[in-house]
Amino acid sequence: ARVGTWLPRPTPVAMAERRRRPPATVPAAALALPAVPPAVGGDGNPPRCLLEAPEPESKKGNNFSKGVRWSPDGTTLLTAHDDSTLRLFAVNPEVLASSSSAAEAPPDGVAAGPGLLEPYAKAVEGGPVLDFAFFPSFSWQNPATCCFIASSQDHPIHLREAVGGTLCNSYRPFNQVEEVCHAYSICFSPDGGKILGGFSQYIRVFDVQRPGRQVEDWLLTTKKGKGQKGIIGALAGASESPGLYAAGSYNRSVCVYHQGSRGKPVAWLVDREQDYEMGGVTQLAWANEWLLLSGHRRDPWLRAWDLRMASSDDGSASEGRGLRPKALLHRFPRSARTHQRFLFGVQGCRLSVGTDEGDAVIYSLSTLEEESRIVGAHTRPCVSAMLHPTCNALVTSAGGRCFPNYDVESSAGSDSDSPAVGKKRPRGGDPAAGGVGTLDNSVRVWCLGGEAES
Repeated sequence: ARVGTWLPRPTPVAMAERRRRPPATVPAAALALPAVPPAVGGDGNPPRCLLEAPEPESKKGNNFSKGVRWSPDGTTLLTAHDDSTLRLFAVNPEVLASSSSAAEAPPDGVAAGPGLLEPYAKAVEGGPVLDFAFFPSFSWQNPATCCFIASSQDHPIHLREAVGGTLCNSYRPFNQVEEVCHAYSICFSPDGGKILGGFSQYIRVFDVQRPGRQVEDWLLTTKKGKGQKGIIGALAGASESPGLYAAGSYNRSVCVYHQGSRGKPVAWLVDREQDYEMGGVTQLAWANEWLLLSGHRRDPWLRAWDLRMASSDDGSASEGRGLRPKALLHRFPRSARTHQRFLFGVQGCRLSVGTDEGDAVIYSLSTLEEESRIVGAHTRPCVSAMLHPTCNALVTSAGGRCFPNYDVESSAGSDSDSPAVGKKRPRGGDPAAGGVGTLDNSVRVWCLGGEAES
């Protein structure tokens, strides 16, 4: 149905029919997702880089990207870098739409390189940025909705406007001993009225219109009791099921909570299959009302979960260790060998992910297969791959910590023109001598070609 089309409320019989387990023989058709759009480059034109934002200048030397996100209306990009700074970029969707529909090579005599993408505003946080999110109904037609939230280490949650990055409100989370703490993950409620923050064994809820202290504390577990343990590293609200939230822990578990349960999980998702144990959860995304996607650190797989087969316990008693969980629908290959948060994007039936090798991969959620791949999108780990909300475009960012080689070269037995003792090697270094070469910490916007998804 089109956006804004009124649909009748489903009957209880229809709702029960939708919650049934999809047949195991036809997993692709059972997903009931939109038709698969043309594959990337399926019209014969390879994806091309339209815009590129180089690494921002910083005293750190390696100012790598921690992630990038599209605004819900697709007009603004928000990036976070290692210099504790958030940057805002303006992107014209009409240019992306025309480029995606044409997707043709530039004429002779015209430079084929990408255009320069420069930030129009920036906001400096007090510490390393941990998470950030746009307001759900972000639209430049309504300036009151043009804002975003960010969480940084040892600082409250900040609400900033997207025009100049000015601070609007602060939300201070207090822990059980009345100390101000920081949120490891944050998200808006689907209606934008609340902010949820993930903490160690807690989820704290804030009222957007009441800055200051949290209004609710959801205790997820106790030291001697059952429940979801560890730091909540990912949060996501279900837009099609208001009041339903998914929380992922660094302790390798995903739980689904309802705002009325106040910390009691209604679904528990854990992958304990031998040789496929999942890592700490770093991102969650809802594809529809019952399909949940989870990304993990130090884990070669991205998982798709069918909540219609999920249980309300941890599954240790019924499934045991070493068996495939019933709610696990599919594992998508995605190499992530570090503790970085690799952001993935979901639009319709498409899933975009970045890999440690610097590739950007597009998967189909209907066929559960790889649709296409941008090989060498970056020369460093591709930490973000986000699909545009309306156009057939993709934004990627790269970077990671690079520890320089401070080995001291000995002058014994060397020629007079050898480097001096104690001289440090330059940033990056020579790949042939064991260095990493040029550091790619850029942000790039790609035209995928083919028709955009409706």
